[in-house]
Amino acid sequence: MIIIGEKINATRKSIAAAIEARDAEHILKTAADQVAAGADYLDINGGDPDPKRELENVRWLVELVQGRLDVPLCIDSANAEAMAAGLELARSKPILNSITLEANRLAAFEPIVAERECMVVALLMADEGMPTGVEDRLERAGKLIERLTALGKRPEDIIVDPCFLPLSAQPGSGRAVCEAIARIRSEFPGVHVGGGLSNASYGLPQRRLVNLAMVAAAVAAGMDVAIIDPTAPQMLPMVLAAEVVSGADEWCANYIAAYREGRLQQ
Repeated sequence: MIIIGEKINATRKSIAAAIEARDAEHILKTAADQVAAGADYLDINGGDPDPKRELENVRWLVELVQGRLDVPLCIDSANAEAMAAGLELARSKPILNSITLEANRLAAFEPIVAERECMVVALLMADEGMPTGVEDRLERAGKLIERLTALGKRPEDIIVDPCFLPLSAQPGSGRAVCEAIARIRSEFPGVHVGGGLSNASYGLPQRRLVNLAMVAAAVAAGMDVAIIDPTAPQMLPMVLAAEVVSGADEWCANYIAAYREGRLQQ
């Protein structure tokens, strides 16, 4: 399982305030806590309505985090210039988060994907909007994988994000996304599947419980990349336990190692 720590994101009020104030210690503590909890990558999102400020934010965040921590980054932006700058500054092979089938975004991001050595999140968004079922997810996955492989990406460099939708507004979307994960893993061997599953709990009370249930179901379906808050109580232990139950953790090796390291005691 690839764990991408989601917390350095300007949509979070505390992070937006820290970025605005250039509060390096707050950002670095957020980064270090996620790595200590088990993050393999750190998502970096410096979103701002002003494209120039977003570019400056991404540069500052990437240089700040890399100056203190030896961890690969996932550059998260819909701003092509900011994305290109973040990837260029990355010291280790980064993740581009994300390319979609939306015509303008696809045209802006394809040259970046082609020119840089990186993994790519293929988010199943299109000009028509979010996917709503299994078949439209499969169709969009096929189109994006075809475009990315034509740009030189290997299957193992592609992460298909099936779009986790708010369960409160889309009844049945949890089952649909899990069925889509299983189908994508079966029909497109070698690609990774996963994304920001906390969207599923949006609008619901006690979101943590829904997130835990969603991650267990998604791992059982074949999800092998999770964009999550690894510091959230029981989130990493649930991921590790779900991998044991699903058979993804052969001989329970990762689970046992995490126990010995004290990472199951959240």
